[in-house]
Amino acid sequence: MLRGLAGSADRAWFSAAGRLARSALSAALGLLSPTWCHGCGAEDTVFCLACSEDLHALTRAPFPAEQQALALPLLFQGEEVLVLPVAAAGRYEGLLSRALLAFKDHGSITLAGHLAPGLRRSLELALERAAPGTRGTGPAVWTVVTPPPSLKSRLSRGFDPLQLLLRHVLASPGGGILCGHRQLVYAPGVIRQSKQASLRSLAPHGGRQKSRGARARRRSLGGSFEITAHGARMLPGADVLLLDDVLTSGSTLGELYRVLDAAGAAVHGAAVIAAAPSPGAEDEFLLVSASPDA
Repeated sequence: MLRGLAGSADRAWFSAAGRLARSALSAALGLLSPTWCHGCGAEDTVFCLACSEDLHALTRAPFPAEQQALALPLLFQGEEVLVLPVAAAGRYEGLLSRALLAFKDHGSITLAGHLAPGLRRSLELALERAAPGTRGTGPAVWTVVTPPPSLKSRLSRGFDPLQLLLRHVLASPGGGILCGHRQLVYAPGVIRQSKQASLRSLAPHGGRQKSRGARARRRSLGGSFEITAHGARMLPGADVLLLDDVLTSGSTLGELYRVLDAAGAAVHGAAVIAAAPSPGAEDEFLLVSASPDA
């Protein structure tokens, strides 16, 4: 009897009348709660197939992105001085910037599945380009460290965008094996925002970085992060790769590097989803190049 009812339900669901009913219901729900593609504005979808394919094309070839990030730290390898290598999945413009903003600031967490493949490719390139460590010991297990979200973003968003994206990456086929014999693992809770920085983030425009130049960003981020008790136990001697969403001046990565290096970790490089020119980067670059002390 149950089998007969199931068969009747299937026939009704897939019949012409069933398809018409589903279409009408979808249209009614669209009127009550309309949705538009965050990429192109098409109706009744959060992210259409065409935009998904375009986003894949924009992030399929990650590239070195540290050239104009003036606040990135310098690494001293013997007699050689290197800028911390950073790999980016794409450029922070157009479709990629709209998708990132929708994911981070508008609660479209389903976009994590569209952004994660590009982030994975960025992490793979970061591992390939990573500077050799001076203190990393033990097996080839590298720890990913992300900047802790501010108190303001935790209250407004209710989730950590980077943590969610990284969990998608590590749960994808291939798991945490991203480059040769190196295994990438995520260790949350090793670093947190300082109390002073948490309070600053609640002030009007206190946590905004977008319009600031490299020097202003460095000043505002100084002392923003601190190592937790868990981090103090596991970071000494650890091989670390940094991860952030957008690279502009490199101030966030620079402050992360400073705190982790002081804790005894060997920071080899970084990966980001998108890279954008730092505000005033070209002018500051020209000033540095023209300086007799440069």
